[in-house]
Amino acid sequence: MKEDDKSMEFQILEAAENLFLKQGYAKTSTGQIAKLAGCNQALVHYYYRTKDNLFEKVFEEKIGMIASNILSTGENISNIEERIAQLVSFHFNFLKQNPMLPQFVLNEISSNPDRLQSLVDRLKVHMIPVLTQLEAELEKEIEKGTIRPILATDLLITILSLNIMPFLVKPVLQRAFSIPDGNFEEMLEQRQKEVIETVLSRLRV
Repeated sequence: MKEDDKSMEFQILEAAENLFLKQGYAKTSTGQIAKLAGCNQALVHYYYRTKDNLFEKVFEEKIGMIASNILSTGENISNIEERIAQLVSFHFNFLKQNPMLPQFVLNEISSNPDRLQSLVDRLKVHMIPVLTQLEAELEKEIEKGTIRPILATDLLITILSLNIMPFLVKPVLQRAFSIPDGNFEEMLEQRQKEVIETVLSRLRV
C-alpha cells in the first residue's frame, strides 16, 4: 500500500472516530465522514466497506490500545503497588485523552442492544490476556502475603469504575459545583491520585 493510501485510510478512520464520538453512530453518515476526511464517499467504502465496519474498527483500536499498554506497563517494576499505580494512571490518562469515549459507548449500548454482543466479543479478545497476566501477578503477591486476596476481575472493575465515573458525570459535576473547564482539569489530577490511593488501600494487608 502506498504512503498516500495509508494516509487517506488513517484520515477516514480519524474522521469517523471524531464524528461517532460527537454525534453518535446513528447520526453519522459515510458522506459526513468523507467530507471531514477530505475525500469522496467511494473511498470510504473502498477502505472500510460499511459504516458498521468503521465503527467496529474505531472501537477495537481503542480497546487494543488499552490492552497492549496495560500488558506492557510494569515490565521494569517489581513492586506491586507501583505496578497497580501505573495501571490506574495509564487508564486514567487514556480517558483524559478520550473523554467522550465512556459516554459514547454507554449511549451506543443503550440505543442499540444488538451491538452489545459484538462489543463484548471484541473486548474479550483483548482483555483475556490482560486478566491472565494480572491474575498471575496478584496470585504471586497474595501467596507472599504482600496484598490481601482479590480477583483480577474485581480489581479491574474497581479501577475502571472509579476512573470512568468523573468523565461520565462531568457536566453534572461542573454545573452542581460551578467548576470551569480549567479547574475541572485540576480536579481530575487530584481525582487520579485519590483513585490510586483508594485501590492500594484495598490491597494493603
